[in-house]
Amino acid sequence: MEIEKYQCKAVAFGHNSEETDIEISEIEEEDGFRLVTVIGGKEYESQGEAYFVTFQGLRDQLLKDGYGLKCNGSRINAVQSNMMGGCPKVYLVELGRQALMKDVVLIWDYADIDTFPDTTEQDEYFKRWNESLRVS
Repeated sequence: MEIEKYQCKAVAFGHNSEETDIEISEIEEEDGFRLVTVIGGKEYESQGEAYFVTFQGLRDQLLKDGYGLKCNGSRINAVQSNMMGGCPKVYLVELGRQALMKDVVLIWDYADIDTFPDTTEQDEYFKRWNESLRVS
């Protein structure tokens, strides 16, 4: 079992939108990944076969409890191809434009964002992006 650790900023929703540095532990297992973090004394954990789906599970739990992650994986336009399913990287895509290697970023790298979509919103953007490529 291999463990990787990432640093990330979490913002607490509310009056002061306070940012906190958190550590995310990535545990690679035989059948996928497990991501674990602790915020405010509460442990959050997500498991899955594909990395981005596992990230989304963790991120959605945090959103539900009033925390947003200020990282590339939290951007509305973050998508992961099936071939990237085993790594912590995503494409940052734009409507009407095919994703290129220069669009690949690490999920955990800092992103100066102030909106925090959930998985449903990211999936809807992904569908719109796919459709925009067919029209072009």
